[in-house]
Amino acid sequence: MKKLICLLIILICIACSNESNNKDYKYDSPPQGKYIEWFGNNSLANELAMIGMYHFMNAEQEKATTFFEEAVKYDSNMFAPHVCLAEMSVDGSEKQKYHIAEAKKNVADNNETSRIFVSILDVTPDGYWGFFDSSEALPLWEKMHELEPRGNFIQQFYSYNLKDNKKSISKISEFIDNAQKEGDRYDHFLNLLAYKYMAEGNFELAKSTFEKYIDVYKNGYNPYDSMGEYYLKKGDSTLAKEYYLKAIEKYPFARNASNVLRSL
Repeated sequence: MKKLICLLIILICIACSNESNNKDYKYDSPPQGKYIEWFGNNSLANELAMIGMYHFMNAEQEKATTFFEEAVKYDSNMFAPHVCLAEMSVDGSEKQKYHIAEAKKNVADNNETSRIFVSILDVTPDGYWGFFDSSEALPLWEKMHELEPRGNFIQQFYSYNLKDNKKSISKISEFIDNAQKEGDRYDHFLNLLAYKYMAEGNFELAKSTFEKYIDVYKNGYNPYDSMGEYYLKKGDSTLAKEYYLKAIEKYPFARNASNVLRSL
């Protein structure tokens, strides 16, 4: 917890320093388009939300939660962090109900893509993620992708939700190629791709893709968690334990790694 508090203090200090010196933030607003409108009027809140989104896309929910919660403290009019916080909350909890209500209230004046994004909270949260991969979610991601095919966040969940595994693999690979050409981040796509290969039973490609994920996102904890799961599925609990321990080394509050280690 001390590390997390220190991280937030450092981030806030950097952000305040940047604002006072009239410097650009790390995350610029997206180009013109029909993207989900993550940005509000507070620069620090925008920065926190973008960092939260990055961890969320990499399935690092513990860190994502912290940054999203801080973002909405600095800008109470944001809607997108509330959607992700609702996704990560216990189904039916008061916390989830609060985030759903805030997301719906705050999105009223935003674009169509943003309103569709919030409407995903109306589906039955019966997926692995909850709302985002619900059995009813694909048409919403398809519509968002149709409105703004360049949206990285949209691309991730659109490609993940495709029912045909081979088509999903093809789309994720296409998005990785495009991101590499544009110089954009693509590590989260590698994680998705490796899991899709595992679902196909192609463990060799899954392993090499997880290895690339670790190489591209060296400071993350989810790459090691994912590789741990790979070795569990292969029946190698010794190597699985090694990787789960590495995930904990990267981030001591990695909940899934801790839970699995207790069971090994």
